[in-house]
Parts: sequence; structure tokens; C-alpha cells
Amino acid sequence: MKIFVSQNLAEVEALKSRIEDEGIPCFVKNQFTSSLAGEVPFAEVFPELWVVREEDGRRAKALLVQWKTESDNPGQGWTCGRCGERHEGQFTTCWKCGADRGQPWTGGGIAPSDSK
Repeated sequence: MKIFVSQNLAEVEALKSRIEDEGIPCFVKNQFTSSLAGEVPFAEVFPELWVVREEDGRRAKALLVQWKTESDNPGQGWTCGRCGERHEGQFTTCWKCGADRGQPWTGGGIAPSDSK
């Protein structure tokens, strides 16, 4: 089931990672067809994100909406719940330890404040 199309392969790959992180098998179609642009209609060479199982479609589309909302409104900075590293709002993964944004504090003691 096709859930997303974009002319930007990096955007499709980022969403693919997000969906796979949620345990939903998916794949990118037209990943290597950009060289055909001009030879075939441009919309037919855009990368497409597909989920493998039809029953995962609704959940994957909900993740797409969430991802798009977060991308459009990065919001305030945040502090990593695993290592305490501070990040700007547009980032969703800690560069230092790889934990996802929103992971509960596991560092022991008092959690660092997000108001730094």
C-alpha cells in the first residue's frame, strides 16, 4: 500500500526510518529512477513509500501525519531522556546516544530541565 510520495528521496528515507522504528515493514519504490526524469512523466519517477502489509496502512499514515506536524512545527528545544544532552526543537533523535525525543528520563536523580 502506497502511503507517501515526494520528489525528495531524503524525505522519503527519513519517513521510512520512522515507520520501520515502529515495527512496520516498508520499502521505497522508484528509489533509483531520478535519472529517467525527462524521459518519462516526472511524477512517475518520484520516490514512493509503501508499507508491506495492508493492515499497517492506517497506523503508518497516522505516523506520517505526526511526522509532518513535527516537521512543520519543530517546537521548543528538548533534553535527551537517556543521556541529558540538550537539542534544538527540529531534532527528533539525540546525536550523542541515539535515543528518540520523548524517551523518559533514565539518567537517575533529578531530570534535567527543558527550560535551559
